[in-house]
Amino acid sequence: MSNLLWKPSVAYQQESSLYQFKQFVEQKRQFKMDSYPILWDWSVSNLEEFWEDIAAFFDVIFHTPHQEIFQASPQGFIGSKWFEGATLNYAEHIFRKSTAERPALLFQEENKPLQSISWDELEGMVSSLQRFLIGQGIEKGDRVVGVLRNSPASIALFLATNSIGAIWSCCSPDFGASSIVERFSQVTPKLLFADAAYSYNGKLFDLKASMIDLSSNLESLVHDVVFVDEQVWKDAVSQETGVPLRFTAVPFDHPIWILYSSGTTGKPKAITHSCGGILLEHLKALALHQNVQEGERFIWYATTGWMMWNYALSSLLLGATLCIYEGSLAYPEKLSFWNFIGQHEIDHVGAGAAYYIANQHIELTQPRFQPKTIGSTGSPLPPQTFSWLQKQFPQAQIVSLSGGTDVCSAFLSGNPLLPVYAGEIQCLTLGSKIEAYNENGESVKNEVGELVITLPMPSMPIYFWNDLHNEKYQESYFEKYPGVWCHGDWIKFTEHQGIIVYGRSDATLNRGGVRIGTAEIYNILNTFPEVADSLIICLDHADGTSTMPLYVQMEDGVSLTDELKTAIKLKLRKSYSPRHVPDTIVAVPIIPYTLSGKKLEIPVKKIMMGTPLEKAVSVAVLRDSKSLDFWVKLLLDSK
Repeated sequence: MSNLLWKPSVAYQQESSLYQFKQFVEQKRQFKMDSYPILWDWSVSNLEEFWEDIAAFFDVIFHTPHQEIFQASPQGFIGSKWFEGATLNYAEHIFRKSTAERPALLFQEENKPLQSISWDELEGMVSSLQRFLIGQGIEKGDRVVGVLRNSPASIALFLATNSIGAIWSCCSPDFGASSIVERFSQVTPKLLFADAAYSYNGKLFDLKASMIDLSSNLESLVHDVVFVDEQVWKDAVSQETGVPLRFTAVPFDHPIWILYSSGTTGKPKAITHSCGGILLEHLKALALHQNVQEGERFIWYATTGWMMWNYALSSLLLGATLCIYEGSLAYPEKLSFWNFIGQHEIDHVGAGAAYYIANQHIELTQPRFQPKTIGSTGSPLPPQTFSWLQKQFPQAQIVSLSGGTDVCSAFLSGNPLLPVYAGEIQCLTLGSKIEAYNENGESVKNEVGELVITLPMPSMPIYFWNDLHNEKYQESYFEKYPGVWCHGDWIKFTEHQGIIVYGRSDATLNRGGVRIGTAEIYNILNTFPEVADSLIICLDHADGTSTMPLYVQMEDGVSLTDELKTAIKLKLRKSYSPRHVPDTIVAVPIIPYTLSGKKLEIPVKKIMMGTPLEKAVSVAVLRDSKSLDFWVKLLLDSK
């Protein structure tokens, strides 16, 4: 039984955009919806009516109207058409919220003064960059790429690119050179923009030489790399165009951007989303499920290489001020991010679950400002971390999200009409037909199952770039359950109709035929302040037996003692079952992650089963190139 943490007041419910949308639908469709489950069921049973009502409720600007809302493909999900015949422009919807009453952006870098960017300033920057792009011959459908920090420059470059119908793609500056080449070489860009340097945790990282080298490896470029804040850039953004920003209308399914899978084992997949699909999905997700409203302030700490950067940017669609915090969240002080939130009274706060978990042993001084919502994603948020956040911010709604780069959104999310229970995501989002399947492809309710999506969504990829016959697309989602999107997470529906996410299904532990989600193990390890991070795998042996080692990264100056090992095992046994108790607990120097923040259980398992490092993982995607060395040596020593 999960603990009830928060319950919305009647006023909170009725002031929410989700409540207003429910009323809109009830009036339009002449159908009373007394509860959220009824509204959700209508949204997935009447898919065309639902997405038509989303477009109408948010007053989406169509330059030409649609002929039909949804056209199913003979292939199932792949090739489905949405709003056929309609044309629009995403950036146009951003600037219709322009106002002199509040800034468009607030930008904070490490040890630098806060920058407040007005809507007029942002529009002027975008207009100048639009003229520069056109001057370089960039046209609708061309690719413009960046290796950029999260900053007003990256926001303006995307909007300028989108405004003329070109396609955006971006990597974070902390990506290794080879991993950037692997991504950008697939999409044959015409222009490359880059930061010459970036700062993290007080240290300056020079990028200039590597970016010049990168540009020499991208033969499709029509111009040398353009460095932000150097002369070509300054000339571009200082141009007085004298003409208003113009917006090129493109088909609903025209590409808006190309994102990338983690590329853990091979070349990253170039995931291509549509302008119309992203526009509708982000309006729905941010307004209805995160309750972001005009005039509020929104932040989600993210790099440009994570889809949450794209998601956060869409808060501008709703007339919110987008707040950006660039650099280390704990520099120059451990509480720098929390101080920034309080100082600038940010209504909607978001970060990866790992940040909150790392903070949960800290007692924050009583905050003088209470955010409206606190969002978390990237990995499951443990019940105790829910409780810690609620204790620090009693009035805030804790919004745990789960989705993926694949849809550039969340299909499990918050709900301003429903209570929050520790460890549970509140609801399935509207228009998202999510089920949990067992091994036989049967939908289950009271047990852990594979997360599947049984109906198409507009923000699903239109295709993978250069995947001519959709073979990679098919292989990625539709092999396990034909005709059904298999997402790769273990979930369970609760008695409150909420959802618990247990982690990646391909990393599931199997102990004597019983499946254990890795998140259950990590939830317990996170309660030990001595443990900085952990990773667990299950190794199957030729004789039919298996072992389950637990690897722990200790906090600085702390050793893994026999007493601590015993305490960990006892708590796992007491909290869950004897099957959750690892066979061994081993201290390691570092837990390995990809650049996008994915914990590498599967590559570690492969290495320990004898797979060479170069075949177990693409080293270019590692956050720390040496983070797997421990396991390589461990295997060698065991032979």
